[in-house]
Amino acid sequence: MKVYRRHGAPRNYRTAVATLQVAVAVLATAWLRLVQPAAAAEAPDYRVPPSHHWDIRSSVQVSRDALREAYLASREAYTQKLQKYAKCSPQDAQKAVSAAHPGMKIENLQLRNIRTNLVYMAVVEDDEDKFLVIVDAGNCKVLLDRPIPTHHERVFAEPY
Repeated sequence: MKVYRRHGAPRNYRTAVATLQVAVAVLATAWLRLVQPAAAAEAPDYRVPPSHHWDIRSSVQVSRDALREAYLASREAYTQKLQKYAKCSPQDAQKAVSAAHPGMKIENLQLRNIRTNLVYMAVVEDDEDKFLVIVDAGNCKVLLDRPIPTHHERVFAEPY
């Protein structure tokens, strides 16, 4: 005996359940669109605005230059405070970076901590390449030497 199906009828139980779930979702969405505007008109909006949209004006405004100067001063004070724990000087760390990348320009060298480990961080570059070099502040050994990808390399990199 041959069973004839109507066009569009589900083939098995899973297909029937999936079709029913889609139909319920479409109907629920349509119902919410009809009911939601009426409910929104009745209830006041008590939502809190996002924290980065605060409209606060104090009686004192500070220029961006003054803020930058204060930030740089705090960074220098941070470095000076940690310098007493470093066993190698910034000049020794600079020599270690230069030995790892001879002929490259040291962009900046800073004393920092990484998870309570005191290190010197430097960015070295030439016309084509840029590297992040991390030097141990205790024995002046290079702990990390990693190329920093350019914008072009990041944008057009092959996905993993």
